[in-house]
Amino acid sequence: METKFQTSFIPRKPLPTAGAPGGVGVGMNFSRPQAHRSRGNSLFFNLSILLFIISLGAAGGMYGWKSYMQKSQEDLKNQLADRENQFNPSLIEELKRINVEIDSATRLLNNHIALSNVFDIISRFTVDKVRFTSFDLSAPQNNSGLININMKGYGTTLSVVAFQSDVFSKLDEYGLRKIVKNPILANPSLDDTNTISFDFSAAIDPSTLLYKNSVSGGSDDASSTNQ
Repeated sequence: METKFQTSFIPRKPLPTAGAPGGVGVGMNFSRPQAHRSRGNSLFFNLSILLFIISLGAAGGMYGWKSYMQKSQEDLKNQLADRENQFNPSLIEELKRINVEIDSATRLLNNHIALSNVFDIISRFTVDKVRFTSFDLSAPQNNSGLININMKGYGTTLSVVAFQSDVFSKLDEYGLRKIVKNPILANPSLDDTNTISFDFSAAIDPSTLLYKNSVSGGSDDASSTNQ
């Protein structure tokens, strides 16, 4: 009996494919992990685009805000210029100049010493029948100093000179104590004309000689001194 051999290696049934039920796992299928990686890349890409769009929007907003602020500043400058023009800048400058001149004149007036008032003070404490023949005045060395005066005078009689000395000792009664300081009558002597000559010295507070006092009537009034 003749033995029969199969002459073809081609299987009569189709080979099962990999991954099919009952098939031999000759190769591995990586299709699913690739799909997960693709979805992760897509999510990252979309996130990047979103952040880029947000940054563009923020940059645009900053530029718009800067433009708005610059325009607001320009508008305020224009409004300020319009207000200044309404108030007449040339008139304002003129008023400023006049105000400076007034302030300077006021300071000069407040600090001006009217030395001519010294003669009025002397006439107020000089009694009848007393005459002064010389007059010397020394200005103060600083603002807090006193004005010193030195004079020579004479009286017709010794009693007249004594009364003059008594007036100097009672300046409060004549309203001159705050004006005349340290009055001294010294060296009385009888001269060839039978009159009594003497030396006189005193100090005067310069604040009582301010010109503004004579204008406003701020100086003390005193009664004339008669024997």
